[in-house]
Amino acid sequence: MTSTRTPTIAGVLILAALGLAGCSGETPAPNTPAPTVSTASATPTSDAQSDEASLPLPVDEISDWAETAVPPSEGTALTGRLAGWLSQNTSPHQRNSFETLPAGTYQAQLACRGSGTITLSAGELDDDSATATTTCTNSTIAFDVSIAGTGMTIDLDLDGDPTIYAISLIKMA
Repeated sequence: MTSTRTPTIAGVLILAALGLAGCSGETPAPNTPAPTVSTASATPTSDAQSDEASLPLPVDEISDWAETAVPPSEGTALTGRLAGWLSQNTSPHQRNSFETLPAGTYQAQLACRGSGTITLSAGELDDDSATATTTCTNSTIAFDVSIAGTGMTIDLDLDGDPTIYAISLIKMA
């Protein structure tokens, strides 16, 4: 059984209001594990709409930006990609779970644009301790994440203004 945390409005907006939250998980090949996100129902507030208006890109362009911001290296297959945005009024914390991701080492890329700082923590699915942690402030960062068992969690935490993000994972040989 995996541990779950109380869902934030981010989870709500990710799946219930894709146009507002702007988060999309891409799986470029068949049998690629897709992330799972906890959700609950809520109504977006005017503060959330104001946060959306202050993003560096329109919400409907975040997915296209993610493809160029965190592309796979030439000759490698992308294991997965996540893209979206975080804000204090909608989603200052988000947890994504890749429940069927095989054990191994992955090259991860995190790109973020905006005035906020996003802290990414990744690790084992059934363990709250991170095997990799990095922060991103209007930049792109590559780093390795190793998992010994099946499944990975990726936590995102925002400090500051609304910020867009893109994450890619590539399994290393």
